[in-house]
Amino acid sequence: MSEEVVADFTGKLLTEDIEQLKPVKGRVLLNREQLVLVTGEGKETIFLSKIVSTNPGSVADSVSQFLEEAIAIAYERNGTRRQAIIGGSPETIAKFRTLLFKLLIGKQTVIAKHPAKRGGRVTDAPARKMLLDLSESAIELTLDDKTARINVEAVIGFEHEQRELMDRARPTLILDHAAGSTTLTTYISLLSKRKLTFLSQFVRLNYSKVVDDVRQTEVSDTETQALISLYSAGGNASLDGIVTDDDTDTQTVAEHLLEKELVTEEEGVLYLTSRGEIVVTEQLESVNE
Repeated sequence: MSEEVVADFTGKLLTEDIEQLKPVKGRVLLNREQLVLVTGEGKETIFLSKIVSTNPGSVADSVSQFLEEAIAIAYERNGTRRQAIIGGSPETIAKFRTLLFKLLIGKQTVIAKHPAKRGGRVTDAPARKMLLDLSESAIELTLDDKTARINVEAVIGFEHEQRELMDRARPTLILDHAAGSTTLTTYISLLSKRKLTFLSQFVRLNYSKVVDDVRQTEVSDTETQALISLYSAGGNASLDGIVTDDDTDTQTVAEHLLEKELVTEEEGVLYLTSRGEIVVTEQLESVNE
């Protein structure tokens, strides 16, 4: 590789050129132009400009059982779509994934409106050109010497829409995220639809991890009832304002919710976290099914 290598590690690999039923040991090298996968069967070179998807959901169960953590990469070669799967330790794949996303979409000018909404109410913030960058845990939007950080673990929901930004309808990623004691909505539009898709996948990947973690957290019916009560009150309420069973000590319930990071507390007021909102959303969806 002629370019400076930014990632070089040994992992478990599977590409469509490897006729194996399970991933094989290989070396992963990444620079600013290409990703190279080296195994005993040969070498697969993937130009970053040809990557079309980094969707982790495409790692089949039959393959993921052999891997601690993995990322699936779809790319184009001679007019056909191919796939490669890279596996390794959670720490290694997390670092590699962040580097890959930074090379795909980081350090570029975007049109953003932050915040477009605060607590559900539209703000007068104008759409501006900002510099977008990524870290393992956040999206960063910089204007002049000020940087706004959107913690990806605090994302409550996201969707694609056409939004009027700078006198034009543009494809836009809309992010709802918790910020302290309130909820913010941010609009981000990239000139390239392909790169906007990558940004969505970066958010979706981290969001899905939080959802999986919340699903593995034991939440009692009483705690769920308290979270729904907070949600109905607008996302925050005093300790006395949350509704639980008559025989339940609300202070104990609040302590359990705080321990599980489903709420935060500030001057006697409880606030739903993004994790708490996920519990409520899934509960409401199950009721409506």
